[in-house]
Amino acid sequence: MHEPASGDEIEQAVETALRRVLADKELRAQFWKDGYIEFVSHAGNNASQWFGKRILTAIIAAIVTTGLIWLVKIGGIK
Repeated sequence: MHEPASGDEIEQAVETALRRVLADKELRAQFWKDGYIEFVSHAGNNASQWFGKRILTAIIAAIVTTGLIWLVKIGGIK
């Protein structure tokens, strides 16, 4: 049976693994490329949704305002 690893051994193993990952240029490049693609995708979707919501709000406000003005003119609201 194996003896459980000590905290120092675990810390050393994690540090060694991280150093190996950070030393791998292809892996780092792929990580940043994937992150950039994901960021751009989310930013584009959020921007278009924000813009669409603003346009929809403006259209609804214009329709309600027009309706209120029309009701005032025909005497529906005094």
